[in-house]
Amino acid sequence: MYHCNVGGADRVERIAHGVLFILIGLFLVTGVWKIVITAYGVIRLTTGLFAFCPVYLLFKVDTSAGKNKSPAP
Repeated sequence: MYHCNVGGADRVERIAHGVLFILIGLFLVTGVWKIVITAYGVIRLTTGLFAFCPVYLLFKVDTSAGKNKSPAP
């Protein structure tokens, strides 16, 4: 089980940028960049929606507000 380590403004930013990068990847670029940018957008969106970032876990970063270690939804 994992714990929330992404919160507040960080989470909103990840969701917004994830959607933006997915749209850019799907409609504005071609070739290999289409895959790279879309995949990056999917990763950002997923980490924002689940409020969990494995890289934050690796470096022991926690941007959640109350340091409440409840499981993510």
